[in-house]
Amino acid sequence: MTGRYAAASRDIISEDFDGDAVVLNLASGQYFGMNGAASAVWSLLMAGVGSAQIAAGMRDAAGLAPFLERLVALGLIAPSAETAENMGAGDAARLAALAEAPVVDVFDDLSDLILADPIHDVDADMGWPHSPAPAADASRG
Repeated sequence: MTGRYAAASRDIISEDFDGDAVVLNLASGQYFGMNGAASAVWSLLMAGVGSAQIAAGMRDAAGLAPFLERLVALGLIAPSAETAENMGAGDAARLAALAEAPVVDVFDDLSDLILADPIHDVDADMGWPHSPAPAADASRG
């Protein structure tokens, strides 16, 4: 898998916590924990850096392709036709220092709570606390 990737949808959000990423899929309610190596790769992918450049910067890139395949299968990333961005010197140093393979763990224990959160049932233009307008009934005329 080479090229650039992007978040698979607007429902994919992430946050870094002391070098470990937590990614949330608002549509499914699943969340994903990423170790330091996965977090480094994730942040570069979200910055638009191409997977070939990421692999070239890693000391051991053997785990990158299976990691990317898993992210695609989990619906977190999708190939992007956009031109890949260049990686900064600090990012290259961070990748070169990685001693572990990227790993993502899947959690769905909170999915019912995440999906029940009323913030998801909002009007896209007006935001919370405005509910979406009911769909027009096409059978009435």
